[in-house]
Amino acid sequence: MSTTMKYIALFFCAACTMIGLSSCEDPVAFDYIPEYAVEAYLLVDEPIKEIMITKSQPVADSFVYENSIVKNAKVSIIRNQKDTLNLEFVDSERGGEYRYPNGQELVEPSTRYDLLVQLPDGKRITGTTFTPDRVKWVTPPRSVLQYPTDTLNLFAPDSLSISWTQVKGIPEYLIVISSLDTLGYGQYLNPPTADSNRKIFRFFRRDPDNPRLRNMTLYGFFQGTKAPVVWTAFRWYGKHKLGIVAPDQNFLKWFKAGWGGNQYDYRLASVTGGLGVFGSGSYVEQEIFLLKNQ
Repeated sequence: MSTTMKYIALFFCAACTMIGLSSCEDPVAFDYIPEYAVEAYLLVDEPIKEIMITKSQPVADSFVYENSIVKNAKVSIIRNQKDTLNLEFVDSERGGEYRYPNGQELVEPSTRYDLLVQLPDGKRITGTTFTPDRVKWVTPPRSVLQYPTDTLNLFAPDSLSISWTQVKGIPEYLIVISSLDTLGYGQYLNPPTADSNRKIFRFFRRDPDNPRLRNMTLYGFFQGTKAPVVWTAFRWYGKHKLGIVAPDQNFLKWFKAGWGGNQYDYRLASVTGGLGVFGSGSYVEQEIFLLKNQ
């Protein structure tokens, strides 16, 4: 009997030891330590705005988008290491963002800007960007483009040939094509008609219901200052905006990270103390109208 009790006691001690050790390995759910992320772009000649600070959420809880928005951080932008601009938090369609009050301060070209984010738990996120010089059109896109019936047999000169100025220190440029109205079409014609807009059919797209094809904005990048804008870049007819962005290296690396996949790469980040990007760029844009081919 005593031997049996001895084994029971030893088993009980061993079980308690294992439970104690296992409880020390992993913190409980409420000990979750969040990671913070920054999304901040400064565009030359534009107000300082749309800077987002977010945080991760525990996997043990249900994800609520609103809970990821950090609304009580102290966010500052320092210009040329001497002028401090304190930002304010405002509600927005994306859940909330930081901006400079009243949009009175415009981003300057060829200027150093530092980001300082002081979080409620004492953590800090910092970053630095050097804004590029202004980019300008050399050969702007035509205001009205006629979508061809046969995109393989185009007439010369090609109406989609565009070019822009070389910006010092910028080896690659982004092109942005945005549809401004996916429904309206005829009201922009002269004289106006009741015709509505429609999507451009692509015979080589096997999955027309792909959610990515619903994006109203398409991005790409070029190594140079001249490019033909291919017709297949347009997803709708009608009113568009075509722009060129001269990005700094922070902006360009982050764009390639998102363009090339959906996994985070720490080597492509440009902030310290958190995740994300603090970049800048200059841009030039022009509205165009794409006429239907039939």
